[in-house]
Amino acid sequence: MIVTVVRHGQTVANETNTIQGQSDTALNAFGIKQAERLAERLRGTSFAAVYSSDLSRAMDTARIIVPDQAPIPTPALREWHLGAWQGMSSKEVRERFPGEMEAFLNDRPGLRVTGGETKSEVYKRAADFLRSLPAKHADEHLLVVSHCGLIRALLKEVLAASGPWPRQPQVANASISRFVYAKGLWQLACWNDTAHLQGLESSSGNY
Repeated sequence: MIVTVVRHGQTVANETNTIQGQSDTALNAFGIKQAERLAERLRGTSFAAVYSSDLSRAMDTARIIVPDQAPIPTPALREWHLGAWQGMSSKEVRERFPGEMEAFLNDRPGLRVTGGETKSEVYKRAADFLRSLPAKHADEHLLVVSHCGLIRALLKEVLAASGPWPRQPQVANASISRFVYAKGLWQLACWNDTAHLQGLESSSGNY
């Protein structure tokens, strides 16, 4: 089984470094261009199923990539819920929640931002989704469209990482990563491939 994982295209919030979390933000014009590049890159690839976060920025990215195949809305693929931080800039969060931001930057285990999820809860969502696929899609190729934090959680499951959640690996907007499942084991085939975005330049925030 092959799972091609794509992060949604850019939004205004990404451009302004505003924290989105599970806010339902839309692609901006640049994000639509990125999704169109993804469609060109993946043209000719046949997917047995297309799973997408049910948030608009992911669903719209999926529809642009595979216009003739309806994406399956999948709440488990939503971004990390960041509670009261959602809609704020990083600067505003530092001013209003300095203790939480310090704990977040230091990767403190069990951190729950006000009104949001813990990393463990996000990881469980991601792991449960990934573990459900082999029984349903043996030897098939799937497309998954999701978000930075959730894709990092998928990576943790693929790598069977038992330590801190890998926050640092970049997950650019409209990037492609690929996981392969064979003989009961996951392998990372590629990570954060953005070759198809050559010539497009813009800022990109996480979460």
